[in-house]
Amino acid sequence: MEKRPSIEELRSRFFKAYASVPLTLRDEIVAIVGNEPLSWAAANIEVKGKTKKGDEILNLLAEIGMLG
Repeated sequence: MEKRPSIEELRSRFFKAYASVPLTLRDEIVAIVGNEPLSWAAANIEVKGKTKKGDEILNLLAEIGMLG
């Protein structure tokens, strides 16, 4: 069984992905958490702040394969 990455590893992967997103696309929706659409920029704020919503974003993006 494959080991799931830690939340810190997912956070690191998110920041690497975010850094490669062109500035013009950072206002595009990347995730929907609790019926709330979140842009790359909003997701970055949540992930950087280590909020519960940020962790949900990381888990969602990992689940759909966006974080490797």
